[in-house]
Amino acid sequence: MNQFSQIYHAQLVGGKTWRVSVIPENLAIDFDLYIFDPQGNEIAKDASNEPDAYCTFTSLIDGVYQFKVESPDESCAFTIKVDPVSILFSRLYHHRLPSGTSWSVAVIPSEPNVDFNLYIESPEGEQLTQDSSPNADAYCTFTTTVEGVYSFRVESLKGVSDYNFKLQPLSNS
Repeated sequence: MNQFSQIYHAQLVGGKTWRVSVIPENLAIDFDLYIFDPQGNEIAKDASNEPDAYCTFTSLIDGVYQFKVESPDESCAFTIKVDPVSILFSRLYHHRLPSGTSWSVAVIPSEPNVDFNLYIESPEGEQLTQDSSPNADAYCTFTTTVEGVYSFRVESLKGVSDYNFKLQPLSNS
């Protein structure tokens, strides 16, 4: 197994929202993306099993941000893009959830020409997972490790649409 890792840097202006995209030429290779602020704190990640990786984040301060691209399998040619975006809509949900349960969360729009993102945070405020792909819908799974109030943020970067927000248990651990 040949693991691949590469770090890229970009000087970003504070107060803007950005989408970082990693798109491989070979869709059989899984790429992950980790984003770090100028102090070295991880602020966003996409470590899904999908070949491409997308993260959307807001740069809170001016500075050099790091984008770490990894593949647990091997390397292939890919494109990385950092583009400014505008948030058209944002809504925050809070749900008290028990510990030790796996959950699926889906944001399903009624219109096809939108781009919904989904961000999930633990009761401690740690980002657990996100779906910031350019797809119309957003879907995540996660497992609760503590009982508490979890936060779910839905954002639209393209278009506005009614949507269904579905939070369902998958299994008890």
